Amino acid sequence: MMTLHYTGGSVVMADDVAEALIQYARELAATKASDVLVVPVVGEDGTLATAEFLIGPASQLLAVPTEGAESGRDQGVIDDIDRRARLLRPPTAVAHAETDAAQSIDLDSSAP
Repeated sequence: MMTLHYTGGSVVMADDVAEALIQYARELAATKASDVLVVPVVGEDGTLATAEFLIGPASQLLAVPTEGAESGRDQGVIDDIDRRARLLRPPTAVAHAETDAAQSIDLDSSAP
């Protein structure tokens, strides 16, 4: 579990969710963009809830480990945050290797 501190407060959430949120905040800061995320958090009484975070270039977040059994992990939320972060990154060129099939095509053949 992690306690995520932000301006004016803190919340407890699963390690993976906190790490994804911090990484996304870094990507947003690099592009001077902002976004709102809805993530699972653990209340003071141990119940699961959701919280909305406005994350942007001025976000000041600090995640520190905290005691407690891991709860609130949501792979769907983590995947969504990771997808959003990937969309902020510039595209990269990928070289394609020629395949044997492409090399074996006979363009001079008169066969139909």
